[in-house]
Amino acid sequence: MLNSPDFNSGDQIPAERELSELLGISRVTVRKIITELIDEGVLERRGNQGTWLVDTAIERPLQPALGISKILELNGAVPSSQLIYFHISAASARIARLLHIEEGDPLVMLKRLRLADGHPFCIETSYLPQARVAGLSADMLEKEGSLYRLLAERYAIHDVYDEGTIRAAAMSEEEHQLLQAKPESPALVYRGVIYDSQHQPIEYLVSVNHPQRVAFRINGGLKEVNLHAGT
Repeated sequence: MLNSPDFNSGDQIPAERELSELLGISRVTVRKIITELIDEGVLERRGNQGTWLVDTAIERPLQPALGISKILELNGAVPSSQLIYFHISAASARIARLLHIEEGDPLVMLKRLRLADGHPFCIETSYLPQARVAGLSADMLEKEGSLYRLLAERYAIHDVYDEGTIRAAAMSEEEHQLLQAKPESPALVYRGVIYDSQHQPIEYLVSVNHPQRVAFRINGGLKEVNLHAGT
């Protein structure tokens, strides 16, 4: 649950009673899990204020946003992707706040495995307000290939930029399998909000990156990604 898009570093987690009801387990078990996560440095208690996800010490903004297809072209690699799912869902309170929409508003949610020269290097999950991308479908996305090119050509959304964070995080079993990563290896996880030229948020993005195949480089405020597809 803590690895879902609803939680980020520095967020407060629900109280034990609420977690017990939400997860369908006893408060004793919840308390044990929380204690273990505190011992691991994932959570911290703040006196009577509750329990919080440990805040990231350093956040490095990445600008501007570049579509994966464009990044791969710059790196001399051939891009491809596999659409894992595409569906409409209601915005949670946190996603709604990030995208400046109302809780419960419809979201287009899509998850893709991205490949460079046939090698998987990241899993991207995008959340877009349906009102901004009316009519967007899985068929359109698979035919076009590039989400940002589709946004520009069909929805006149240009000159996007992003604000986000990168941190190391454990991968799920599914993520290990999709990325063909070594067991128990961590991932570089980017979470960010993508804005249009009018400074309006158009996407919340979670990108789980292969630790050996992706390196993020900060260079004069511009985001560059080195891809080592052969490793």
